[in-house]
Amino acid sequence: LKRFLRKIKNPRREIYLILENIQYATNVASIFRTAEAFKVKKIFLTGTTKTPPFGKELRKVSRNKEERVPWEYKTTGDAINKLKNKGYTIIALEITDESQYPERITDERIALVLGNEAHGVVRKTLEAVDKSMFIPMYGKGSSLSVGVAAGIALYSLTS
Repeated sequence: LKRFLRKIKNPRREIYLILENIQYATNVASIFRTAEAFKVKKIFLTGTTKTPPFGKELRKVSRNKEERVPWEYKTTGDAINKLKNKGYTIIALEITDESQYPERITDERIALVLGNEAHGVVRKTLEAVDKSMFIPMYGKGSSLSVGVAAGIALYSLTS
């Protein structure tokens, strides 16, 4: 495995995550694990999103990646402004009238906003982002869990 991993190139993009109002700590822990796998630079936890430290059961989910992936608690607006000032394109993972397929996203420096499990990204945040993208789904289901959506989005943006 170590020989195989040495051959893999680093992701072509710099990606930050902004987790807005993620209700379930299990989802946050799962996203930390996925974020580490895709070399996410930092995770901003905002609103009602659960924050580390995680208990024993959640550390099993995160595999202690909250200790390896830098994170910070801020308001969503502060996180967006900080990253915009650093030249990052802010993209909401949300279905909007302007949502794009992941492959149409060409920006190299991205902050991806993931919203609440039931309500998605809040309207005020959608007004502040530069773009939105969606994950094409071909079944009858109308949504994915936020942890699964984070993994698919990160894969789409880094491959």
